[in-house]
Amino acid sequence: NEMRQRFKAILKDPLTIILIIYLLLGAASMIYSADPLRTLTETVRLLVLFAAFLAIVLLMDKNHQLLPFHAVHITALVLAPLSFYEAFTGNAIWHEEVLVKGTIRVNATFVDPNIFARFLVLAIVANFILQLYTREKSIKLLYMGALAVLLAQLALTSSRGGILTLLVILVISLFMLPNKKAVLWVFGLGVLCAALILFIRPDIWDRLFSLSAGLAAAAGPVRLYLWKAALAIFADHPLLGTGLGTFQTVFLNDYSHLKTVASDVSLSHTTVLTIAAELGTVGLLVLIALWLILIIRVRQLLNISGYSLSMFTNYRNQYYAGVGYFLWALTIFISSQGEGRFFEDPIFWLSCALLVVLRLRQY
Repeated sequence: NEMRQRFKAILKDPLTIILIIYLLLGAASMIYSADPLRTLTETVRLLVLFAAFLAIVLLMDKNHQLLPFHAVHITALVLAPLSFYEAFTGNAIWHEEVLVKGTIRVNATFVDPNIFARFLVLAIVANFILQLYTREKSIKLLYMGALAVLLAQLALTSSRGGILTLLVILVISLFMLPNKKAVLWVFGLGVLCAALILFIRPDIWDRLFSLSAGLAAAAGPVRLYLWKAALAIFADHPLLGTGLGTFQTVFLNDYSHLKTVASDVSLSHTTVLTIAAELGTVGLLVLIALWLILIIRVRQLLNISGYSLSMFTNYRNQYYAGVGYFLWALTIFISSQGEGRFFEDPIFWLSCALLVVLRLRQY
């Protein structure tokens, strides 16, 4: 039947295949894992995410390719009143305090301001993509107003990682989207909103614009010993690593002498180094293959949609949506170099699922 044929097509898709290879690699690492129970737990978690991936590809209606963009965009805007409440009162409802080292850092109920900043970057990408599918000038103006709100929220998180992630995403957008004026407009609006926020909240200046200090902090003693540990584990287990999810166990058992400061932090915060330590060279090759496939997929969507793309494209155009989901995956990947979750993030699997859906719709 039709569902069976669709399922076969999904399993034959190169993006699905590379994700399955990563799952199999992680599951197989239980054979030699330094912590089999932890590896099993991580494998089960990835299997749940893969099941969600398959469900989305199987069930996503062809006319709802923009639904995830709408959902994230609306959710971020709904959180705006809470963001401004936190910013101007200094009160947090859940999780850690809003006041961090003398600077108010909005988290809008996320566990960490940096994670909220990442979510806002996803919403900004969604806003930008949705604008490309909008013909009505009045609706475009509403989107631009919403974009200003999202950028203001991002500035209020005082997240250097979030700001840097957005800048990288927008620079890449200049190369991937033919409508460069729209991308440059986002840059300009972002600068304007940031200037307004920083005028109202001058305490943010020191944090956001001390970039060199921020990079130094990222490579501070805690991160530095984690990096050294990951590289040491990789050097000692270069081919297959120590097993999926085992970084913390191996570090505490065999490499704790690399700790140079008193700290309870023992989880790796950098995806590339985590994969290198846990799955070795094979894991890194799978990661590289994944990104090659993602880039090729976007290129395929461009070829299918045609090179004469305009801002006023019809709703069925696949390329802009494909770029949006590619940028979502890239946002998660960039952010994961400081926070540590990439394959474990549901948004990554959602993005991959929609990229498969967009490709399958052509047949």
